[in-house]
Amino acid sequence: MTREGLAEFNEQNFDADVLQHDGLTVVDFWADRCVPCRQLAKVLTQMAPEVPDNVQIGTVKAEDNIALLDRYGIRSTPTLLFIKDGELVETRTGVDRRQVLMKVVETHA
Repeated sequence: MTREGLAEFNEQNFDADVLQHDGLTVVDFWADRCVPCRQLAKVLTQMAPEVPDNVQIGTVKAEDNIALLDRYGIRSTPTLLFIKDGELVETRTGVDRRQVLMKVVETHA
């Protein structure tokens, strides 16, 4: 699955790369066999070059990062976390259209 332009987060780098980021981070929790995850990955890849400079978009492979799933109470994929300046500001599950996600980004950026 292509995730060009998206950062890769995991249990080792999450605190430094996401929670300490100055600005908004969109975190996509995905799984290999999840068809909606592939659809969302395409949307996020298209969005990445269009978001403001203080916004980063990245992914977490769910099955490889169980501690992060437990930490944020994630029970299904895809799940998006919107984390601004280290604080969770919004959670969305499932696939949304690009326009909907861009509005969420604009709201929190």
